[in-house]
Amino acid sequence: MKRFLLVCFLFAATCTPYFTQPATAQTAPTPTTSAAFTAKINLLDSYIASGDMTDAQSTWTDVHNMMKNILSVTKYSIYTAATPADKTTYQGIMNNQSTIYFQVWNLKNNLAANRADLHTKLVAFGATIY
Repeated sequence: MKRFLLVCFLFAATCTPYFTQPATAQTAPTPTTSAAFTAKINLLDSYIASGDMTDAQSTWTDVHNMMKNILSVTKYSIYTAATPADKTTYQGIMNNQSTIYFQVWNLKNNLAANRADLHTKLVAFGATIY
């Protein structure tokens, strides 16, 4: 019985460090500029207008990744806000960006049919970049 308890104790002591995860530092995401986002939106619109849906889909992926990056920058700004007022401001921006993001996400299924609405919503999302 003593040996069994000793083995259990040694096993628990050996495995414990593997169950805990070290804390990692929060790193700032690289911001997307408004000019780069607008250029990518216009490129997407031109591909849709010309009927080149292969390049349009590829560009949509780039635009989507840029939107996710912009959202992550806003989340980081909320996390690192210096004052409660700043945090509230960033939370308002995050709410606007999230709303527009989900509206755009619902339009992405048919890029050609939703071209005008998609462009309008993407421009509105670009206007929230700070």
